[in-house]
Amino acid sequence: MTPDAGPTSAAGSRAELIDEFLDLQPRMHRRLTRIIPPDVHAEMGAVTFQQMHALHVIARRSGVTMGELAGCLEAASLSSATQMADRLVKLGLVERMSDPGDRRLVRVTLSPRAGICCGAASRLAGGVGKSLEGLTDDECTTLLRLLERAVGPPP
Repeated sequence: MTPDAGPTSAAGSRAELIDEFLDLQPRMHRRLTRIIPPDVHAEMGAVTFQQMHALHVIARRSGVTMGELAGCLEAASLSSATQMADRLVKLGLVERMSDPGDRRLVRVTLSPRAGICCGAASRLAGGVGKSLEGLTDDECTTLLRLLERAVGPPP
């Protein structure tokens, strides 16, 4: 459908748009995977995109509680965030420590080894920037705002 084609059958066009959206998801994932430079793949090792997102959240906030991590990751439960933290601890990328203000809380902070992945994450962002080069800043803003509307407000 072209932008100025006007409305078509609501059921047909919405179903077609949903199909197109679903068809774009794997293509978008492949595109994002292809733009990751080989050295970033090597540095990331076994780190998944979800784990990279968790590391990014932890780095931005200089450490988080499990509840904060669950909220930022939109995890299904606190145990999901705890499992994520467990995997990152096993990879040597984060450390658990008691919260000085409340010893009942456990904070997760980046380990010194996490710097490798954080450097990889910034190069990944550069790759995403390259994939968006065909869009103007206004188009990127529109794309982001529409995606935000589609997925709902952040937690």
